[in-house]
Amino acid sequence: MTSQLLVTATGEDRPGIVARLTQVFVKHGANLKESRMALLGGEFAAIILIVIPEDKIVNLTHELASLRNESITVTTKATQPVDPERMKGHVPCELTVSGADHEGIVHTVSSYLHDRAINIQSMESDVVHAPVTGTPLFCMKATVQVPASIALSELRKSLIEIGDKESVEIDVRMAVSG
Repeated sequence: MTSQLLVTATGEDRPGIVARLTQVFVKHGANLKESRMALLGGEFAAIILIVIPEDKIVNLTHELASLRNESITVTTKATQPVDPERMKGHVPCELTVSGADHEGIVHTVSSYLHDRAINIQSMESDVVHAPVTGTPLFCMKATVQVPASIALSELRKSLIEIGDKESVEIDVRMAVSG
């Protein structure tokens, strides 16, 4: 029998963190299924989904925890595969936000989505600097699952209103499958 583990790892950025993590995975017969990794500030951060034989979990988690001696902080959590029925009746959409950076943009948008039972499946955000002026610009992309009872035109209209209040542009479109 196999189990899924969600592994999170952080450490001061340097070459070799991914190689070291995957070395431990391979040693214990784990297979990396999905991952998201990024440099955030001066720290490398990874979120990794692995599948591993149940009888090897204890040794794997023990060895991953020992990576703190190499300045890599690792946590693990058992997880279950996503129930394909969970988002039945929802429409996948892509949401983008861009504009002058300031506090509270993500909170305002995510609170609005939460209040309408819109599920954020993935999200990335960044602050970049405008080429000529150097002004900090906030950029966000998210994949969301919208209940079918919410008309895309009404969702778009409400998000545009939020964007006007936050001085950012917000767009939502049905996700292109493929």
